[in-house]
Amino acid sequence: MPSGRKAKISAKLTLVRVAAVGALVALSVPHGVAAETLLEPIGFVAVTNGEGSLQISQFKLDGTPLRRLTTGPTDHNYPSLSRDGTRLVFTGEEGGIPEIYTRPFAVGGTATQITHPPVTATSASWSPDGKRLVYSALPPGTRAYEIFVSAADGSNPVQLTHTTDSGNTQPAFSPDGTRIAYISGGAPPQARATGPPTGFTNRVWVMEADGSGAAKLTAGPRDAYPQWLDDGTVLFAREDLATQTSRIVSITLGGAERNLSPPEHFIEPRPLPDGRSYGATVADAAGLHLVRVSRTDGSPLEAAGDEGFEVRRLGVPSTEGSAFTMSWVLAESRAATPSRAQPIAVYVLCAFGLAALIGAGVVVGRRTSAC
Repeated sequence: MPSGRKAKISAKLTLVRVAAVGALVALSVPHGVAAETLLEPIGFVAVTNGEGSLQISQFKLDGTPLRRLTTGPTDHNYPSLSRDGTRLVFTGEEGGIPEIYTRPFAVGGTATQITHPPVTATSASWSPDGKRLVYSALPPGTRAYEIFVSAADGSNPVQLTHTTDSGNTQPAFSPDGTRIAYISGGAPPQARATGPPTGFTNRVWVMEADGSGAAKLTAGPRDAYPQWLDDGTVLFAREDLATQTSRIVSITLGGAERNLSPPEHFIEPRPLPDGRSYGATVADAAGLHLVRVSRTDGSPLEAAGDEGFEVRRLGVPSTEGSAFTMSWVLAESRAATPSRAQPIAVYVLCAFGLAALIGAGVVVGRRTSAC
């Protein structure tokens, strides 16, 4: 693995730090049973470094590679699929600094740059309806990353956070689109007072989608990678400085926390819509790889009790190098529920979607790709 790639992966760990080809399937629904539409994973996109640079690829659910979505010598990372699976947003460094790009997820789609210098931008994700993007950007002449929201084409950007002593990054819309979770972090006050920072703190914050009502949600000191499990619950990664491990934790908007993984090296949770499992990035001696985590008894993640967790590795080939920062590809399925519906044939058209990222959220004194 090139030394530059090792440095970027190490920085990630210190944080806790398809063509849209429709698969038309006929399902027979028995008499007296109605069909309830569900979204289930059929694959994922993720970042790998096997070609010497960070590139985004699409994989089957078992980890089999399908196609490269980005190529070239420059890095591309932080992929996020729109919920309907038609659009991909990601960060690219074609101009030497991180900027936001979007492209159709279908085969043959071309990328469009939607942020431009002198702004540096990264960590973008979609609103549930696909009409807006939220991302982290470093405005010209400032030292702290801030959260912005814009139209899907990058127009009408609005700055939502305004801080001077901390950076803000890794934003994610709630499923109902009314709130945004993000991390805010920087050097501890004593470090800022005595000289260059030697450490940092990160905490998860939540604000209304218009930027109002921002409030700290987690205690820290190193909490990162927030993603919504449902409209009232956020998953995040928490680093334990004493044991040098990190685990996935859930927290309700009321502050109730629950551990949702073993205390190993879990970061970047990516929950699935059914609330019973999530994807994550895990570190081991060989690098970074992707897993799917669920309760051993199959119950919802937020169910009472602790029956243990099943961790299943997603089998991305070793030739792809490290794999991280995933976004699920989802498809509609039909679950049978009792009703008085007549016998019908249900046709299911595959759709794809969901989101991801990294970022220190620290005050920056120089250009960095860590946010």
